Amino acid sequence: MNDFYLAPGSPMDDSDYIVTATALSGKVRALAIRSTKLVQEALRIHKTSPVATAALGRFLTGTLFLADTLKGEGDSLTANIRSDGPLQGMTAVADSHGNVRGYCLEPVVETTYHRPGKLNVGAAVGSGKLTVVKDFGLKEPYVGQVELVSGEIAEDFTYYLASSEQTPSIVSLGVGIDSEGVTCAGGFMVQLLPGADEETISYLENRVSGGFPDVTFLLTEGMNPEKILDMFLGDKDICFLDGRKVAYKCNCSRERMERNLMAIGKKDLTELSEDPKGIDLECHFCDQRYHFSQEDVKALITEE
Repeated sequence: MNDFYLAPGSPMDDSDYIVTATALSGKVRALAIRSTKLVQEALRIHKTSPVATAALGRFLTGTLFLADTLKGEGDSLTANIRSDGPLQGMTAVADSHGNVRGYCLEPVVETTYHRPGKLNVGAAVGSGKLTVVKDFGLKEPYVGQVELVSGEIAEDFTYYLASSEQTPSIVSLGVGIDSEGVTCAGGFMVQLLPGADEETISYLENRVSGGFPDVTFLLTEGMNPEKILDMFLGDKDICFLDGRKVAYKCNCSRERMERNLMAIGKKDLTELSEDPKGIDLECHFCDQRYHFSQEDVKALITEE
């Protein structure tokens, strides 16, 4: 990996990270991610079947691309898919620090293939809607929603960006899986900037349709995010702006769970307090379990 160019801030080790660049005379913005470890962590937590692992891994990576524009300390982006396929849907939440967390509604589903070695993620996801909520701490969050176009995730994010954010984009996502688990994960995104001309658009369309290697193959070959962008854009003057680590990280805590309990209202909380065994809550994102004894629940009622 040391033979490849590294953007300012990119880690020298095998950490997951995102890199940002501009290219083609400043007419495009490009990002690429290596997300292998965070997808491995999602698999460890949720024990997803192979096709669910691929779908969730692509979804987590794509959500990080969308969240790259978040700048505020408390900013967050939530992406939801609700669909009629066996997975039923997925949720992912990312913040402005490169952290993401997520889950499938049905983590274990039958795995089918387009062809040997090529998982049929679209069949597992099915038809439905992709909803993106950006919360900048203002009174009303930004909400965008589109129909899924394929369920293969990358095409769905591409359609969302063009339809809801009016940003023509190319999104490529991939997750490599073998009998041992996740071997690689990542992707790249190229977006047209204001001033992009027909020549630039035509060039990118030719790159997409011209047999550019699958991103999973490139990651398997050991290419880092910078090298993938360099190869796809073919611009000797590409300018790498920065690189920063990304990770699967949940922000749940006992205090957050207490607030969730208090939010259900005094009447329901009083009913829950009648159980001498107390109650157990589980975080969907990290599988962490929190036990509240009967005394704990009664104390929350007093705080209300």
